[in-house]
Amino acid sequence: MTWKFCPHCNNEQESSVVIGNDSVHVGDITVNQVDEESVKNTLKQIFDEQMAELAKIGFTKNSSPTELTPSQEKEVEQVLVMSEQLASHGIDIDPWTEITLGNAAQLAGRTHSAQQHYLRALETFRKSGDRKGEAASLNSLGTIAETLGDLAEAERLQRESLAIKREIGDRQGEAISLSNLGNIIGRRGDLAEAERLYRKSLDIFVETGDRLGEASALGNIGEISRLRGALAESNRLHSASLVIMREIGDQQGEARVLGSLGNLLVQQGNHDEAERLFRDSLAIFVEIGHRHGEAKSLGNLGEMARIRGDLAESKRLDNASLVIKREIGDRQGEANTLGSLGSIAKKLGDLAEAERLFRDSLAINREIGHRHGEARILTYLGDLAWANGNMDERHRCFAEAVQIKREIGIPIDKWYIDNGY
Repeated sequence: MTWKFCPHCNNEQESSVVIGNDSVHVGDITVNQVDEESVKNTLKQIFDEQMAELAKIGFTKNSSPTELTPSQEKEVEQVLVMSEQLASHGIDIDPWTEITLGNAAQLAGRTHSAQQHYLRALETFRKSGDRKGEAASLNSLGTIAETLGDLAEAERLQRESLAIKREIGDRQGEAISLSNLGNIIGRRGDLAEAERLYRKSLDIFVETGDRLGEASALGNIGEISRLRGALAESNRLHSASLVIMREIGDQQGEARVLGSLGNLLVQQGNHDEAERLFRDSLAIFVEIGHRHGEAKSLGNLGEMARIRGDLAESKRLDNASLVIKREIGDRQGEANTLGSLGSIAKKLGDLAEAERLFRDSLAINREIGHRHGEARILTYLGDLAWANGNMDERHRCFAEAVQIKREIGIPIDKWYIDNGY
C-alpha cells in the first residue's frame, strides 16, 4: 500500500513525501524498512513544520490573517491535506490546532472542511472538559452555519457558546458572541433585539478597553440605525467608529467604515459624496493589499454606476470585482457578483445571458451550501421566468425560495404570503 501527499513548500523549495511499505522519501532523503511508528513520526514532523509556516502567515490560536495570497492559499491547502493523512494514521491533532486549521480552511473558502475541523475540536474539548475550547468551537461552528445561510442553527450555536463564556467569566468572548448573535438576529429582521445585543457588547468592549471591539460595535449599531431610517444617528455612530479606527491605526477598519458611510449617503440620495467615499475606501484597500475589500469596493462603485444608469460601467466594475473574487477563492462573493451581473443583463434586455448568470450563481450557492443566497437567486429566476411568460417556472422558483427561507429562519416578504406561497 502506498500513501502519496501533495507537494509542500518549505523555504521556497518544493519537496514531496511518498510513503510505501518499506521506505519513506522526504525531499532527497529516503529511509528504508520503516515501521508504522516511524511513518507517524515522519508525518508529524512534516505537519509541525507546515503549522509553523502557517503561524508565520498569522494563523495562531487566537487570530488569523484577513485574507490569503495565492501562495499562502497553497500552503493552507497542503497542511489541510497533511492533517487528513494524520487522521488516517490515527494521529491525534491538538484541538486548538484543529481550530486553527478550521480558520485556515474557512479563509481559503473551504467551508465544509472548516466545519469538520471545528467539529473534531468540539468533540475533543468536550471529552477533556475544556469549557473555553468548547465555547470557541461552538462559536466557530456558528460562524460556519451563518456563512451557509442556516441562521436558526447559527443562533443556536452562538447562544450555547455565549452561555459557556458567561459561565467561565470570559468577558471579551461574551462580547464577541453578543455581536455575532446581533449579526444573525439582524439578518432575521429583528432590529430591536439586534441593537440590544450590540449595545450590550459595546458596554463590555468599553469596560475591557477593547478599542477595536468598541469601534466595531458602534458601526454595528450605526448600521441598525441606517436600516431603521434614523440616518442622522447612523452617521453619528459610523463617524465615531471611524475616529477610533483612525486613532488605533486600523486601516482595514477605516476602509470598511468609509464603505458603510458611503452606503448611508446612498440612502440619503447624496450619490456624488457616496462615490467619493467608496473610492477612498477602495484606495485604502488597494494600498494595504486587501483584495477582498478591494473587490467589495469595486462592487459598491458598480452599484453607483447602476444608480446613474451607466450599465456598461457597472458591468465593467462588477467584472473587475468578479476577477478578484475568483482569484482569492471567495465563492460566496463570486455567486453574489454573478447575481449582480445577471441583473444588469436583464436590464439590458439580454434575458438568455441573465438566466445563464443567475444559474451559475445558483450552482455555486448550492455547492457551498449557502441557502440564503440560493433563495435570493431563486427569486431572481422567478422574476425572469415571469418576464419570459413562463408562469409555471415562476411559481416553482418562488415556492422553492419561500420554503428555504422558512427552513433557515429568514423573514418572508408579505407579497409571497398574500399570494399563497
